[in-house]
Amino acid sequence: MANLGMSNTHVNRFDASKRAAATRHKIHTVINVALCSAAFIFVAAIVCGIVV
Repeated sequence: MANLGMSNTHVNRFDASKRAAATRHKIHTVINVALCSAAFIFVAAIVCGIVV
């Protein structure tokens, strides 16, 4: 193969599928944080007697 002066890591850095996977990972993290926060607030409200 011809050496084009670009390493494989450099080529893979611009791979669209990896960018989509990173975006999906960020969205998944945000959803998990939101759900855990909502659950914690709900339990705290029950403990404090706000929610019966």
